[in-house]
Amino acid sequence: MSILFSNEIMDSIKKELQSATTSVQIITAYCKEKSFNYLNSFINNDVKDKRILIRFRMDDVLKGSTDFSVAKSGLKHGWKVYIRFDLHAKTYIIDNKRGLVGSANATNSGLSIGKSGNMEMATLVDVEPQDIEKVNKLFYDAIEIDDLLLEKLQRQLDQIKSFEDGVNYKWDKSITDMFNPHIDTLFSYELPEDFILQEGEYFSFMDETFSGDFEKLKEVFRWSNAYLWLLTVLKENEGCLYYGALSEKLHNAMVSDPKPYRRDVKKMLSNLLLLIQELNMEEITIDRPNYSQRVRLTN
Repeated sequence: MSILFSNEIMDSIKKELQSATTSVQIITAYCKEKSFNYLNSFINNDVKDKRILIRFRMDDVLKGSTDFSVAKSGLKHGWKVYIRFDLHAKTYIIDNKRGLVGSANATNSGLSIGKSGNMEMATLVDVEPQDIEKVNKLFYDAIEIDDLLLEKLQRQLDQIKSFEDGVNYKWDKSITDMFNPHIDTLFSYELPEDFILQEGEYFSFMDETFSGDFEKLKEVFRWSNAYLWLLTVLKENEGCLYYGALSEKLHNAMVSDPKPYRRDVKKMLSNLLLLIQELNMEEITIDRPNYSQRVRLTN
């Protein structure tokens, strides 16, 4: 396994797409239509099992991070198109055997298509059957796009007369209520690294820079896969787990990209719990009745 940078990532994706015989899966927070069409052009017409998962928040579309038209293009070219508003992953899986996992969105800048792009990193890994089961759950919890839903989303976009920077635009409740994720799978980059909670701090796992507005950061954090996973696993365990058991469950939930060492998992968990404490997340209480930390649902 080697680390790929920028142009090497696109070269590797191109080679993998051209070799696909049965299936292609693209998981990307942001997606541009030209980039998607470029990727699709390398796939043999005999490959019928194609699906793409995009974050597709209204904010993403209005800011131009994602093209609304990419959903239309996906359906037109025989893809199943899914959206989930908590997505931050960037992964390209070929034939359920090989996967390119890293930081590169399916955009021109993310994949260095046609110009100098962002400095991205990725690795090409063998995908295990248990990893595919976890990836399947990402799609299972997502919202599948069809023509009727696409028309509904378009109508909501058309109601936005002008875009104002700093305003948090969202699909209405009839759309967001369709998304009720059950998170039991995590990539390592979906968990917080070491941080200092100060203005200007960039949280890569949320793709969010702290502006000093605690309430805004809390709202973004509530939609993060890391926080949703923790809520899910606590609910499944009578609302309470101690640090050791929680660390074990987090290690088991990690997708091989490659799977981190247990000491690294413990560091990620510690960072997650620290952020919960510093943001004073109301849903979760963390204390230490004895030696080990106890994490429990507040109510």
